[in-house]
Amino acid sequence: MTDGAGLPGIAGDASGQHGAPAGGAPHDMPSALQLLDAVREFLETEVIAASEGRVRFHVRVAANVVARELALGPAQAVAHAARLARLGVADEAELAAAIRSGALDDRLDEVRAAVRATVADKLAVANPRYLEHDAGPGAR
Repeated sequence: MTDGAGLPGIAGDASGQHGAPAGGAPHDMPSALQLLDAVREFLETEVIAASEGRVRFHVRVAANVVARELALGPAQAVAHAARLARLGVADEAELAAAIRSGALDDRLDEVRAAVRATVADKLAVANPRYLEHDAGPGAR
């Protein structure tokens, strides 16, 4: 089922209502991941077909990023939360504050590993080719 823009429709329950996802999340269906999937499908089917040249290239890049976010994002979010929890912080803002204050100076190896893993996760979505290069001495 699609809407007038060619995007997948949103199926409600038998009453036609769109309830909140399990777990009491504050947003109704579709979820952010479902919306991203709909955007990816729209880009791949409608926009690419109507585009050429540079615009077509950028649409393909965007569709690929969305596809990687859908595939990798949930597991990356779990791993990221676990890394932050191991450092005793709730989010990146709290991590940055702890680094600035020196609260984690005695755990710099752990902090570096967590930040590197987070950057690697971001690159895996944004442009995985950047991960293929050797980051050894002399790398930029």
